[in-house]
Amino acid sequence: MVLSSLLVRNSAFNIVGAGLLIVASTYGLSRYTYGLFVPAIRDDFNLSQTAVGAIGSASYLGYLLATLVSPLLVRHFNPRMPIILGGMTATLGMLLVALAGNPVWLALGVTLAGCSPGLAYPPLSDAIKQLCLAEKQSRYYAIINSGTSFGVMVSGPLALIAGPQWQLAWLCFAFIALIATLWNFFIMPGNAPNHELSNRVKPGASQEPMFTFLRRKLKDSSVRRLLLGALLFGLVTSIYWTFSVELIAGEKSLSDTGRVIFWIVVGIAGVAGGLAGELVTRFGLTKALKWATLAIAASIALLTIASDGILMLTLSAVLFGATFILITALYGIWSVSCFPEAPSTGFGLTFFLISAGQLISPTFAGLGAEIWQLTAVFQVTAILCLGILWLLPTQDVWSM
Repeated sequence: MVLSSLLVRNSAFNIVGAGLLIVASTYGLSRYTYGLFVPAIRDDFNLSQTAVGAIGSASYLGYLLATLVSPLLVRHFNPRMPIILGGMTATLGMLLVALAGNPVWLALGVTLAGCSPGLAYPPLSDAIKQLCLAEKQSRYYAIINSGTSFGVMVSGPLALIAGPQWQLAWLCFAFIALIATLWNFFIMPGNAPNHELSNRVKPGASQEPMFTFLRRKLKDSSVRRLLLGALLFGLVTSIYWTFSVELIAGEKSLSDTGRVIFWIVVGIAGVAGGLAGELVTRFGLTKALKWATLAIAASIALLTIASDGILMLTLSAVLFGATFILITALYGIWSVSCFPEAPSTGFGLTFFLISAGQLISPTFAGLGAEIWQLTAVFQVTAILCLGILWLLPTQDVWSM
């Protein structure tokens, strides 16, 4: 059964499997796993919290720049090209981290690895639209988006196995990214996206100058809410990804094994984010995003009061893992709804702004932690997260 599915290029197994693995490699491993290794990296390279935050911000800067390039590559070539480039940068970046002997090479590797999801992720919307029937697109996208959680989940056991030789884990991550790149090379479409149906109603986005197209779209209040919400979401969530393990390792005095288990729980919980498509179909995007926002704010706040209780730490990890993946999927579905004539452009712009927020906050969080404490930084972050509730869709969305 699996063998026959492998032989059919546009089978559900190949589309979902290849997409999920490239997301796991570029997001779950290349981008977010840095936070798991922060205590070991800080000790081995003798880095301050400000330096740790700056390297984390450099990763987000790489992603930010890549999201500008990716939609242009789709518009002028095809979805496959940026996806493969993303896989290649993930492989090379993580290889550099694995071999780094000083902070400069470490920062370069982390930054290059950070570029990979910015290249590979936005084109997946066009790829899904080309390869999947309309009624399956939201479901397939939500499952593929949950690949981040699988990457995070895999990184934990590999970190435990590697132990003090943490760079060996990054070598394994690079190998996984290489496999993902090769699989996507054979599966993802090499044809330019075709939006003829949308073009019959409006001028084609591929023919309209990008600046003119974006200026027209920004007149829509729903688009403005989407983009501002994405920016705020990025601001608050990158602090958790970058400093949660540092918080529980330092101020909460959790053991090395306990930190890794915490990270694995975040990853396992993220699989629930694959239900985003079903939740949107059943309850609508507005209601799903509202409750998910309340839950992720609670997850950030819980980490600040989990001084003695493993229960609170576990609840925080479960809530954050599940709702982070869920909310990214919701923003992805919302962006396609707002940009039906150019899905990868909407995707790219939305996740560009998420990354813009993620670029800014780790450095300031690191500075705040040195002036006050990480606990205070997380408390402020939880309050800011609630601002997303004022940026929900004006018109509900029920499908991609």
